[in-house]
Amino acid sequence: MKLIQLILTMLLSACMGGQEIKNEITIAGNITGKIPDRIDYTLPISGINYFGFNGSVQPDSLGDFHIKLAVDRACFIELSNVYDAYGTIIVEPGMDYSVFINTQNKTNKFKIKCKNKEGQDLYNQNTNRSMITGHFESEAHQYSNDSIPSQIKQNIKSNKEAEISKYRRLLKTKVISEDFYYLVRTDREYFYAGVQGSVAFINYLFSDRGENTLSKKEYSELWEEIFQSYPPSNPELLRSPWFFYYMQNFLRYKELIDGPKDSESLSEINKRGLLNTHYINTAKEYLSGKQLEYYYAAHIYYEAINKNYEKELITLFEQFKKDYPTSSLTRFIEPEITEIIAFQKKQNESLNKNTHFIDNPDKINSLKEAVKELKGEIFYVDVWATWCGPCKKEFEYNDKLYKLLKSKGITMLYLSVDKENRKEQWGEMIKYYELKGYHIRVNDKFHTDLENLRGNDTFGIPWHILTDGEGNIIKKYVSGPSDIGDLERQLNEN
Repeated sequence: MKLIQLILTMLLSACMGGQEIKNEITIAGNITGKIPDRIDYTLPISGINYFGFNGSVQPDSLGDFHIKLAVDRACFIELSNVYDAYGTIIVEPGMDYSVFINTQNKTNKFKIKCKNKEGQDLYNQNTNRSMITGHFESEAHQYSNDSIPSQIKQNIKSNKEAEISKYRRLLKTKVISEDFYYLVRTDREYFYAGVQGSVAFINYLFSDRGENTLSKKEYSELWEEIFQSYPPSNPELLRSPWFFYYMQNFLRYKELIDGPKDSESLSEINKRGLLNTHYINTAKEYLSGKQLEYYYAAHIYYEAINKNYEKELITLFEQFKKDYPTSSLTRFIEPEITEIIAFQKKQNESLNKNTHFIDNPDKINSLKEAVKELKGEIFYVDVWATWCGPCKKEFEYNDKLYKLLKSKGITMLYLSVDKENRKEQWGEMIKYYELKGYHIRVNDKFHTDLENLRGNDTFGIPWHILTDGEGNIIKKYVSGPSDIGDLERQLNEN
């Protein structure tokens, strides 16, 4: 009897051990070109994917990295480095994946080797799949000039069916599994539903200027229809990387079309510093359970990484911890809130003695005029704004920048393209980041001058320029402080 029990125990242990191995996935990767300090990867918590809730791994000197995760179902894992998205893997329990990333190849930088490679490659053809740079609006603009609702719906439906049919063929030939297929199908169905909602939202925004192509009745019906066909309450939606943005679209509809709020009311709420609180309260009206917890956490995180450092987010985070004391999402949000607390404390300190605001900025209408107000032979110019995340990311490397500029005798000039309503934030961020050098918030004429300097190139920031003491352009584009080695090389060329 004891022998039988022993055998049963061993068999049970073997089965349990086998289950653990079966639920583990491994990703063996190699990155070539410029090797980053780390590779970020989304952690599929209960199968749910959101770009902000990440783990990370450090590549070795050859660019090799390894990731092991326990997963109990098919789910998405996105690989990136901060704001630079590499690609997405659709992982399944027990499978292994080899990933190759070439940072120098912009058109085909992400390759996957696995038994369902064809399905992986197909999904990574979606140029707007990234949560960091995507959003439904990128796709929606191709339909936003159409004036016939039925045609808009038909065009979106045709594009959706054309894409999903490719996965259906892969399922039929057993290239991908049923779990793979149903995960991707749900993802793409909700993506295209979100696109239709965004077409309606764009028309709503354009209606203030009389530039909408659909009437209020038409875009309202177009918007309402998607939530009947693809309800936000579907638990499978949580597994799509588009969950957060689909919920945002749904809540916009509820407050702007199906609710009492309008854009003027929201503007007043924003002036009182309670806009995020309003959005969370609205979410609580329509969401519950895991969906509410996840949206609540994702909203706080998303707003925090924009680094506007609102006090309101501190309060919301404290309430989140009370509402969800055991949430596994708290650890992802906390570092961002800690930074907001530090920002608020910094405002009580004195301004850095090497920070200078140019006098009479309203009278300065060009880069040449700005430089002539100052003393210096060469100027390193940083065009930025308080709302620009990548701009603020560059500030983290300023210690190396200031040391390099000092060794070269180069003067630092910051040009903010912020509007008047962000003047207070502009001053606060200069103090927080201890931005040494000269500062000016450009007026409309100065902004036009910068656009003219850009020429036919798209105006984007951060933008770093090298000028002489007269404001003449030496180099229209130089590297930012995050690439200090390349910047030093560029400066040595002069």
